[in-house]
Amino acid sequence: MLEILAIIALCKKLAAIAKEKGRSVGWAALGALFWFMGEVVGFVVGEIMGLGLGGYLVAIAFACIGAFVAHTIVKALPEAPVAVTPGL
Repeated sequence: MLEILAIIALCKKLAAIAKEKGRSVGWAALGALFWFMGEVVGFVVGEIMGLGLGGYLVAIAFACIGAFVAHTIVKALPEAPVAVTPGL
């Protein structure tokens, strides 16, 4: 349950950052995607290392790394170009 709340908070934060930069709030999906992919990769790594239940901790650590990478990407987005319409 706490993990779901963390993903929701991450997506809201990423949406706010993207909106502030004039970008689509769809960038928030990057956070959820990176979280889940990090968790899957971390679980596989933990299982390969033979950690058993410790594999879950590795999965959560990789998920946090994925969230950090997504936050860094959205934070690094340039401001959206503003279209200037010529006056009449």
